[in-house]
Amino acid sequence: MALNIATLTRYIYVVLAMSPISAIAEGCFQSSVLSPSPFMGNDGEVFKLVDGSIWQVKYEYEYLYEYNPDVLVCPNQGKMIVDGKSLNIEAISHSESRGSKFSSSNQTIESQVEGDFEGFEGETIIQLVNGQVWQQSEYWYHYRYSFMPKVFIYNQGGIYKMKVDGVDQSVGVTRLR
Repeated sequence: MALNIATLTRYIYVVLAMSPISAIAEGCFQSSVLSPSPFMGNDGEVFKLVDGSIWQVKYEYEYLYEYNPDVLVCPNQGKMIVDGKSLNIEAISHSESRGSKFSSSNQTIESQVEGDFEGFEGETIIQLVNGQVWQQSEYWYHYRYSFMPKVFIYNQGGIYKMKVDGVDQSVGVTRLR
């Protein structure tokens, strides 16, 4: 269930009462998770906020199953509060409106798979509707059929990762063209 403003406000006051105000309140903002839907809150899950910023859940296994939840994001602390739970998060890219500190090499690519997607088989080649072609560079096998699923491609520590809608894990990829 998504947090309503009154519940979110109460939760902020509880957090602030238990922590130094300057450590928590500084730099926090309210938003909503745009995708994936449902949002689970599990380790490695890549999600997009309504402002266009892209984030990743770190070291959490909450199984929230929330559809477009309202959230409080505190990037300076690497935390996000959703449904009364505090999750560890990491920014992958910021929205233009928040003043990105990322170089162009760290920008995300949003597109869709061209046609059928049948999962990852170790060296899977994936063509996107934007004309780019990527190949799986990190071994992982996972079958998942989907027609033209959305994908996010982002740079994490010098390695490009692809997150396909409906697949829980991001996989290392290399651009072929």
